[in-house]
Amino acid sequence: MNQNLINLSSDSQIIGEGFFCTCYLHPEDNSICIKLPTTHKKARKRQKADEAYYRKLHKTKADLTYISDYLGSCQTSLGPGHLYQYIKDKNGKTSKTLNHYIANYPQKTEELCSHLAKLGHYLLENYILVSDLHGNNIVFQHLSENSKKLMIVDGIGDRVIFTAPNFFNSIKSDKIIRRWNKFIRRIQTDHPSASLPKEKLYLGNKALTDPKTVNRAY
Repeated sequence: MNQNLINLSSDSQIIGEGFFCTCYLHPEDNSICIKLPTTHKKARKRQKADEAYYRKLHKTKADLTYISDYLGSCQTSLGPGHLYQYIKDKNGKTSKTLNHYIANYPQKTEELCSHLAKLGHYLLENYILVSDLHGNNIVFQHLSENSKKLMIVDGIGDRVIFTAPNFFNSIKSDKIIRRWNKFIRRIQTDHPSASLPKEKLYLGNKALTDPKTVNRAY
């Protein structure tokens, strides 16, 4: 834990707000953001689960190329916080969400789908579980015209009671495929005019033949 008190005030820049946390830009290091849990009764429990999963990823030296990395806990003037890699574009501004681009830049749909396919295969190949996949937890980072990628900034882990089965890669793969395919269907539902090529974005073969496989939430 970072023992130095980080001063956050009403003037501190808020990057994002959700049910379970508020995210601030670190006042002294613009490569880091600070997540503070909200008063929601599940906020701290979710954060502990996230920390535990990141520890596993760090221990196994997992490839975190497409994930905002967890950097540790800290103390702030607003209470205990957690440090994460801040995902921003070349211009220094916060990278916009996947939902933002799909809704406002239909001409980018084909490019986004290419990056979505890469992200899905990345999760599957590295056995990385994401419990909360949706278009607001993924941002499209622009580092240059030829360097862009989708980054997951929240929802990493497996927030289930029994995690012992995750010891087996085959079980993790099944979960990743089911959750990813459900996520792709949700994007299409939320953005019906986007015309996503779902058959190219689904993972695995079952999703193409059995809708129940995609709708199942677990």
